[in-house]
Amino acid sequence: MSQLPVGAQAPDFAITGLDGRSHRLTEALKSGPLVLAFYKVDCPTSQFTFPFIQQIVSQAGKDKSWTIWGISQDDAQETRSFAERLGITFDMLLDDHPYAVSSAYGLEFVPAIFIVEPGGTISLSDFGFTKNSLNQIAGFDRFPPNDGLPAFRPG
Repeated sequence: MSQLPVGAQAPDFAITGLDGRSHRLTEALKSGPLVLAFYKVDCPTSQFTFPFIQQIVSQAGKDKSWTIWGISQDDAQETRSFAERLGITFDMLLDDHPYAVSSAYGLEFVPAIFIVEPGGTISLSDFGFTKNSLNQIAGFDRFPPNDGLPAFRPG
């Protein structure tokens, strides 16, 4: 199975966050679009991408119309360390082995990023570091031309 495409219906799920609370997709969508950012702690491209996601969250502040969930394929201790090291402030959730949520979304690579609209339709499906996807999340061109960053970096 390949990663779910744009236009597909996002599978509902409930998983636990580092905060110990259960997070359910359908409940979160009642507040607006949801960005799902799947990753592995030891993935260099995830380590490269997540500080940019955090910058987008910080720049948007209270004006953001979406929620971002980082979905880790690692244990709580590794995930917490990753979040602290990179200064991540958005919710970090744990997709425990055998990675039921990652499997439901057809992940082959991380990082993998989805935007799920309030009706449950996927409006962005991408993987790796991509300026275009991060710009779409930000709602503006976050990356100026000739900034020295690659347009795409595979995971």
